[in-house]
Amino acid sequence: MFKKIVVLVALAASTMSVTLAQQSTNFNFPVDKFDFGVINEGEKARHTFEFFNTGKDTIRLSSENVRASCGCTTPSFSTDAIAPGQKGVITAEFNSQGRPGTFQKTVTVYYKEEVVKMLNIKGIVEPAVAQGAAPAAVPTEADLKKGAKIVLEKHDINYGKMERSKAGVYSMKITNAGKDTLFISKAASACSCASFKLKKEKAVDEITYVLPGKTARLEVTYTPAADGYNRDIITLYTNDAANPRVAIALESEVVESLQQKNMLQEGGTGAAPFSNK
Repeated sequence: MFKKIVVLVALAASTMSVTLAQQSTNFNFPVDKFDFGVINEGEKARHTFEFFNTGKDTIRLSSENVRASCGCTTPSFSTDAIAPGQKGVITAEFNSQGRPGTFQKTVTVYYKEEVVKMLNIKGIVEPAVAQGAAPAAVPTEADLKKGAKIVLEKHDINYGKMERSKAGVYSMKITNAGKDTLFISKAASACSCASFKLKKEKAVDEITYVLPGKTARLEVTYTPAADGYNRDIITLYTNDAANPRVAIALESEVVESLQQKNMLQEGGTGAAPFSNK
């Protein structure tokens, strides 16, 4: 019995020390992940994360506090002292040169020998033209005038609260404002969590193109991977010479369940629910 008590006390002390360490870090990141969508090989993709000092002590960052997961990602950060209530920033820059395909990288923030946050960046690198291959032709003004032209009802979709592992479906209007038939050849997302269907404007039938001057429905299905706030990009590849890649931002807040649990499900006493009758 004495051994059990000692173990329980030790566990409680360990838990308390971890909790205190986490509380002493004083970092509050409103957003800790970012999706660049599709970028061209050779580009340097850069995003700045904001955080707030919600504690009572001043925060000072150095290179020991902010470390990238690989040499292809370079972090930078606020070097001035960040007083309580003030804002600081940490920037992650990814060098895509020689790295075609999907990427997911992290920048880890340490403070007082504790990991306080892992910042995540991701995206897809479109390969550069192979050496010796002919570069893609630059469309002329005449090409643009006689070609297809994609017009979306919106470029960002907020799915609101979503239940874990459930898919959300959003339908929007898509119009071909050009003079040639509009095609969407494929879609890509770094999370592999989004897809699309092109459907007739007022029917359930799927279609593969939109005629000039006509409108259809773009149905976007989204299954975010993580609990909490999610922001991902789905990129459509089109034959619109002016917009060969069209990005749509997808946002959601993933929760365990959207169903309100009763007392018995939560392990309560089983007392009768309150009634105002």
